[in-house]
Amino acid sequence: MNLSKIQDKKGISPIIATLLLILIAIAAGVIVYAYVIGFIGGSTSNSGGSTSVIQITNFCASATTKCNSGDAYYITVLNAGSVTISSGNAQLYFTDVTAGTSGSTTCNIASSVAPGTSYTCSAINWSGTGISPSAGDSISVKVVDPDGGAATSSTKVIS
Repeated sequence: MNLSKIQDKKGISPIIATLLLILIAIAAGVIVYAYVIGFIGGSTSNSGGSTSVIQITNFCASATTKCNSGDAYYITVLNAGSVTISSGNAQLYFTDVTAGTSGSTTCNIASSVAPGTSYTCSAINWSGTGISPSAGDSISVKVVDPDGGAATSSTKVIS
């Protein structure tokens, strides 16, 4: 047996081995961090109070102001949960799927909304929403209450 051949074999440098181990540890840490943040990410948005459960029971959108006495949009939101929604501003997020535009506006909730009751949001025109839909466009809306409760409507083709 030739011992010189066995002694000539060399492994990787200890410095390179250490760097590889550090890189593997960092990569594993990043993967675990991303996994954990996926579970925790949305759980810190509520300050500890209960979030309302809402449903959009009526959503009418029109380019020619034909909704409910000449409104461009008319939305009825039902408090379907057990928590009273306090007065304040709800956010309305509109998406014109056809035109590829989106925008938002606020809806003033004048008084608290008890469970099982509804409130409405409407406007006579689309100004202030960031979108200018035309007849035949598909529109969807997301409503977010002051306490963070949210609901999204199905897409509507406007007249």
